[in-house]
Amino acid sequence: MFLREIARKNFQRQWGRSFCLVIVIMLLSFFLFTGSVLSLSLSNGAESMANRLGADVMIVPEGYDPHVDSILLAGSPSTFYLPDYALNEIENLKNELGIDLISPQTFLATLRASCCSYPVQIVGIDYDSDFIIGSWLKESIYHSLKDDEIIVGYHVSGWPGDVIKFFNRDLKVAGRLEQTGMGFDSMVFTNINTIAKLSKEAEKISGKPMRNDGSLTSVIMLKLKPGNDAVAVAGEINRRLSSKGLYALFSKKFVNNIGDSLKTISLIIKSVIIFLWLISMIIIVLIFALSLSERKKEFGILRTIGATRGKLIKLCLTEILMISFYGAVAGIIIANVVTAIGNSFVSDALHLPFLMPDLKILIYLVIFSFSASVLTGIFAGSFAAFKASRLDIHEIMRG
Repeated sequence: MFLREIARKNFQRQWGRSFCLVIVIMLLSFFLFTGSVLSLSLSNGAESMANRLGADVMIVPEGYDPHVDSILLAGSPSTFYLPDYALNEIENLKNELGIDLISPQTFLATLRASCCSYPVQIVGIDYDSDFIIGSWLKESIYHSLKDDEIIVGYHVSGWPGDVIKFFNRDLKVAGRLEQTGMGFDSMVFTNINTIAKLSKEAEKISGKPMRNDGSLTSVIMLKLKPGNDAVAVAGEINRRLSSKGLYALFSKKFVNNIGDSLKTISLIIKSVIIFLWLISMIIIVLIFALSLSERKKEFGILRTIGATRGKLIKLCLTEILMISFYGAVAGIIIANVVTAIGNSFVSDALHLPFLMPDLKILIYLVIFSFSASVLTGIFAGSFAAFKASRLDIHEIMRG
């Protein structure tokens, strides 16, 4: 009790020194927590995307491959279509190139909807041939999407039973997706019949056809038979069909690009945390070491009234424990507020899938960041504490 009271008064009396140390520990705990959350969120997003992209090869209109990238990663609304002969051309190559499954999808962008204050990407899928989206849509509903039914992404307002208007047409929400950290969170899914109706309404509103040949296929997803190489198949399709306005890209390209970006960002985050940890250690040691010259008489008086070297060490460690506690708590509180508010901005800025860890993991990260910050403070402060304990009492009193 005696040591804690002295430590508290020293904390209040030396407010400048205490404030600097609290800021150092606060920054350390802040970056430990936010860095860990950022790294895990990107890893979760990349894993989610790898699991969602069940196609080996995607066929898009020539020159539109960057649009598919932005749609999958950021949910950027886009409307584009393949030529009407695209599906037949791919069907003709099915056996020769070892293609197992073929499924078309339709993209339709809307600029206004009752569910949202921002553009929304509507995706139409063919349930009869779909082998990707239908499997994870079933996690939200227990039946195939009926006409005029939709499933909304995590960021789209609407719950089962609600009615949302798209292109002057009322659609019933049949289900809602769990968060994926990808562009799917801002999408709306429906069946091929409903997307055809919506396209006609969109043509009436715009006063012009979506495509002159009447095509309603935006991308074609391909699943290859075991043993076939996606890169080689995509290359062969491009060699044969690029002159017809078709372009094939293998879906692992996205995953690989994300993996490379994630490694770079993770390395930067780890480097910043290590650098900050070292700087924090140095600053804490220096501030305590510099304060020793000002506190020699204080230590001398304490020794005179019976304080042992062990108690001087405990006093210094009690002070740094108090400072580390305040700094770690402040840093974690600020970090939680920043991550809660800024996670969507980070996702948009990085153009990478971003999926926040669940509550259990966040609690573990809070405990880790708090413990690491406090232990760092105690470890750094112990150098100054042991130095203080070795001061000669006779030299101090003579000085």
